[in-house]
Amino acid sequence: MGALASAGLLLTGCSGPPAPTQEELECTTKSALTEFDHLGDAAIVYEVDQRASSFSIEPNFLAQMETWHLDWQATSDLPHDDQVWSYGAFVRDGLSCDSWHGAGRAFDISQLRHGDDTIVSCREDLWAELGDVARRDDLRRRYWSLAASLHLHFAYVLTYLYDPAHRNHIHVDNSVSRSGMSVFDRTSRVQLHMVQTACAVLWDVEVEPSEQWDRQTRNASHVVLEKLGAHGDVGRSDNWEAFLRGCVPRAAALS
Repeated sequence: MGALASAGLLLTGCSGPPAPTQEELECTTKSALTEFDHLGDAAIVYEVDQRASSFSIEPNFLAQMETWHLDWQATSDLPHDDQVWSYGAFVRDGLSCDSWHGAGRAFDISQLRHGDDTIVSCREDLWAELGDVARRDDLRRRYWSLAASLHLHFAYVLTYLYDPAHRNHIHVDNSVSRSGMSVFDRTSRVQLHMVQTACAVLWDVEVEPSEQWDRQTRNASHVVLEKLGAHGDVGRSDNWEAFLRGCVPRAAALS
């Protein structure tokens, strides 16, 4: 909290750098990629058969995923995960080449687990209709805390709000942010999903899911940032990072 408050005093009100555009997709072959079976000390498990597995991935993207995972473990305040469950990374797209999975620069996360315990479930298709309301709400908060951590490191993060195909995983790729951290883009539908839902779910600040950078969204993010000791809204320089870093430990604080 103190670090965020100090950072907030340095804000000038100027807009941050423009968000990079999505680069042109070029698919690759499995032989050009590297195999991995861990993110740091966490084993990779294939969601479909629930067995330890390995996937192919572009080496620089793997390094970014490892950096993200270390940051998540250090800042989430949730129990340490020793397994990352996934639907995969590289997928051979053939002639179509219409997915960043085909470039080895995308990864689908379905769960973070420790032993037999689920730390974070991205299986909204399973928990959305749980009769245990307290458990469902806790799972939702953990989901959006994880999403905040991913949004910090990557500009293109697809949640269950993106489309029904993402109800069982969070997709992340570096097509927009490339080798850097993410910056806020007022026109980004997926980043607006993050802001509006985090305000409501993690901070109990009312905002309608408009998918627009409108007055209510600006005001809601302003309220959250005030709680974090920063000033303005997420459209201001450095406030995107402050907002996301403030969201990451919220699920643990509310559990």
